[in-house]
Amino acid sequence: MTTKTDEHGIDLDIKDAMEGYERFRLRFERDRSFYARLAHSGQKPKLLWIGCCDSRVVPSQITSANPGELFEIRNIANCVPPAGAEDSVGAAIEYALQQLGVDDIVVCGHTGCGGIAALLDSEPPETSAHLGRWIDYTRPAHDLVRAAGIEPHNRLLATIASHIQFQLDNLMSYEAVRRGVVEGRVAVHGWLYDMETGEVVIYDRVRGEWRELLAREAPEPVAYRNGHGIAAGEGR
Repeated sequence: MTTKTDEHGIDLDIKDAMEGYERFRLRFERDRSFYARLAHSGQKPKLLWIGCCDSRVVPSQITSANPGELFEIRNIANCVPPAGAEDSVGAAIEYALQQLGVDDIVVCGHTGCGGIAALLDSEPPETSAHLGRWIDYTRPAHDLVRAAGIEPHNRLLATIASHIQFQLDNLMSYEAVRRGVVEGRVAVHGWLYDMETGEVVIYDRVRGEWRELLAREAPEPVAYRNGHGIAAGEGR
């Protein structure tokens, strides 16, 4: 971030974006037929991705997805407010399932999430402000981890994992999701992305544990174990 400008008075951050746009235009021209198909055939995304808006966590990069393959909801701390609590997320969920026919929903959190960490601060944001009210959606995970007596050095990771699981529960409060899951047409998935290693672990709701995304038969559980992540991060 900078407020400096170049010799033409253009903000250097905006200039960087402009140069990036120039590079995109070159790629666009090379792949013009692909983008033309996207423009005229309509979108047919494979996944609804509900993730954090952290600039370091890029869904298409993590999944190697092409344009048109992910329908994304991104907000601070990858929150899924319960149905009826907030219209923006609910509208996108309904659009993805009912209009676009998406049948897989991924809720993806990440290590070092600032939105989760905010309620661990000695002076959390005031709930009178937008940020304070929003991160209050993470409070159930904080309350559970605090009640479980998790060691302070493991508390953030445990809360991040627990919060993902609470969001999976909140997804089921939406009629379109609940009906799709009951009828076997929709599946929900909880992922946790490790920014330092690039690895993704997923929550296995049947086994009640976290495991590597690419694990095959009889996977070994990873540190984020047990329902709602109560012991997440132990031993790290």
